[in-house]
Amino acid sequence: MSTNLQFIKSASATSVSSLQITDCFNANYDVYQVVISNDNSGSNDLYIRVINDSGTVINSGSKYDYANLELKAGGSFGENKNANFDEFRGIGYQALYGANTVATFYNPYNSSSYTFATSQTASYYGGGGYRGGKSIGVYKNADTITGLEINEVSSDFTYIRVSVYGVK
Repeated sequence: MSTNLQFIKSASATSVSSLQITDCFNANYDVYQVVISNDNSGSNDLYIRVINDSGTVINSGSKYDYANLELKAGGSFGENKNANFDEFRGIGYQALYGANTVATFYNPYNSSSYTFATSQTASYYGGGGYRGGKSIGVYKNADTITGLEINEVSSDFTYIRVSVYGVK
């Protein structure tokens, strides 16, 4: 895969529980890189849902499968996986001292294909130390996906910034 990134869109917010990035996937690219930076008082997983070309956030219907591997500097690794769920979990983290995620989405705008995702995350969450993560996921419906909704689990993001790039 080529690594020539073409900036498409960014969004940021403070003191919100979710952030929608709309109209960021289009027919110009098959692969997109999404960079998420955030701060939060928790140390939970991010929840990510897709937005279709009608502007609907898909949060029901058991259309998401995902698997994550969490690597903690101060403890054992963890696994999380789920099939037929209502959202991607663990595609990214949130953390008191900051978290950064690079996620890649494949074929989101292609209405003849499922949307696949991979990601890598790094964060520091206080007394627990550093942690990294790797994730994979699939949205199992052949829809035209035009955006994402990123959610915080238990409180508001202190800060969140998302940048979307097309990959040539």
